Formats: sequence, C-alpha cells, structure tokens
Amino acid sequence: MKVKNLLNNLDKIAPFFLQESFDNSGIQFADLDAPITKILLSLDITRGVLDEALENKVNLIITHHPLLFSPLKQITKQNNPLLFKIITNKINLLAMHTNFDLAENGLNDYVGNLLGIKKIAPLERSPEKVFKFTVYVPIQHTDQVRQAIFEAGAGKIGNYTETSFNIAGQGTFKPMEGTNPFIGKIGEKETVQEIKIETVVAERDLESVVQVMKSVHPYEEPAYDVYELKTKPSYGIGIFGEIDKEVEISKFSLEVKNRLQARYTRLIKSNNRKIKRVALCTGAGGSLLEQVSRKNVDLYITGDITYHAALRAKELGLNVLDIEHFDTEKFFVEALYNQLIKFGIHQDILIKSKKMASPYQLL
Repeated sequence: MKVKNLLNNLDKIAPFFLQESFDNSGIQFADLDAPITKILLSLDITRGVLDEALENKVNLIITHHPLLFSPLKQITKQNNPLLFKIITNKINLLAMHTNFDLAENGLNDYVGNLLGIKKIAPLERSPEKVFKFTVYVPIQHTDQVRQAIFEAGAGKIGNYTETSFNIAGQGTFKPMEGTNPFIGKIGEKETVQEIKIETVVAERDLESVVQVMKSVHPYEEPAYDVYELKTKPSYGIGIFGEIDKEVEISKFSLEVKNRLQARYTRLIKSNNRKIKRVALCTGAGGSLLEQVSRKNVDLYITGDITYHAALRAKELGLNVLDIEHFDTEKFFVEALYNQLIKFGIHQDILIKSKKMASPYQLL
C-alpha cells in the first residue's frame, strides 16, 4: 500500500473536508507514492515519539494533533528540529484532528462508549450534506446494482446499513441514431419493467456511489436523481446521551476518572443533581458551554476549562468535570487503530505509540 492509498482510506473514515477552519488535518509531509513499511499511531509528534518511529523503522506517522497549524516561511534544524528530522529521515506525517473528533465512530464516540454513554445526538452537528439517491434499473439487474451502491457507501442511516425503498414500474425510452441500447432497437419506443431504487448517501460517498452505479448498470445512459435533503448527520462535535441509571455526581466523577485512567479530575459543581444525562467533548470543550447548557444535561465532561470558563459554567448552572486534555484524547490511538483494521490495514504494520505522554507533571 502507498501513502496515497492510505490517505483515501483515512478520508473515508473521517473526511478531511469536515475539519474546522482553524485546523490542518491531513498531509503534514508526504511522498504520496511511497510504499508504506510501518505506521506509528500517536496523539502528538514529540522527540520521544519520533525516536520511537526511527527505532521501529516506521516511515509513516499518524497523529491526532497536527504538527503544522500555520504556514512556515522557512524550515531550519535550529528552529524546527522535529520537522527537520522528519523530513530528512523521509518519514511521512499525517494528522487526523477535528475531522476525527466529529466523525461517526471517531474519538468522541469511542470515549463515550468507554464511559457507558448511550449517544442521543452530537452537541453540534456536522456540516456534511446528506443526499437522496434514486436510480431506475431493469428488474433482472436490480440486486446487482443495489448491492454495488451499498458497498460504495449508500444506504447508511444511523446504525443501519443497506437501507433502501424499491418501487416497481414501467420505464419508456426511444434509442436514437448514435446510441448503443442494451434493450430495444434504434428508432423504436421501448417499454421495460424496472425497479426504482431509493436510498440515502452522505456527501463523502456520493461521487463513488454514482461512479459505481454507472459501472454496473446495464444501460448506456442510466436514469438517476440526486438531491440534497434537509436531514442532518447523526454525528458532529461532541456527544450527549444517557447512562444506564442515575448516580450521585461524586461517585460518577470518580468512575469517569478510573475508566479514563486519568491522573486527576476537577469538578465544577453547580448543583446536586444526580447524573443521568451526560455531555462529552474530548480535548478542549470550553467553547461549547452555551450549547451544552441548552441540552439539559446533568454533567458535562471535557478538558482545558479555564478559570473564567468555570465561572461561566457556574452562572449557567452546569456541572462540569474537567479532565486533562491528554487523558481524554490518548484514546485516539486505539480508536483509529480499530478503524484501520476494519479497512483492511494489517495489524502487523500498525504500532501504537508507547512514548506519547502528557507534557505536565503533577507535584
């Protein structure tokens, strides 16, 4: 597998166009035609992680946090030692940041599952568009076309796959000069028993679904429709949902700390409500306090809460469990590892970093 092939798979897992405007997910440094030897997965790129890659003869690193957030006018060994070492050792570097934060089965969903949160909806829905896709197929070819578009990504609604609605009817057409009809004769009107297949397609899969449909459809010019729906995706920034049963806030907070194997937590307690409805945003989620306050949740779990954000949470009547950024996002490695395995990446070439660590020390 080459770097460009892996990049296509990553774009399927969590489309890069979904990333936030401030972000720089995707290619940091790469030879797209380079064959991949080994892949190292890490939250960040640090000296320790880079040395780990060199020791394991890795030629591709995927991190959650990008090394490059803004353009560089020059690169020197003195001012950019990590980047300089990556480039001179020909190590390809990719990042999966905010696109993986909000992706279905991405980082927030993974951590939510660890904490036993049954997801209801994202805190802020993804801007990805959803389309209705309709194609008309002669009856004897229906199964072939339908299965092909499912395999290309059509038919996904929440946790359901291969969803469609099928209607039988009659299609009519008259082939004209210059055509090569699969059915019928040039200049003669033809009536064919057809099935109208209706399904849904996410924006990321639309082009692939159309191309695959055309490749397996028997007609020279298949009739199909595509139109945008008002429906919004079931994924986005953060999640909110419910745990199985109500529990006292300090008890649940301690359980969260243990499940995340966090070194410490800080509780911003605004009321004595028992915990049932829970919101989660891995990493830094202070900017979402207003959205969370409208969800009527009993506790918001996130990281990097500043002093003034904590005061605002109190004002809003929110209970917030503040956990170190690293301890909510270190699960990026396991979450992406699982997704790569599903996409057929062999586990023998995947390495989970043992050198990534929080930059903070507790005294």
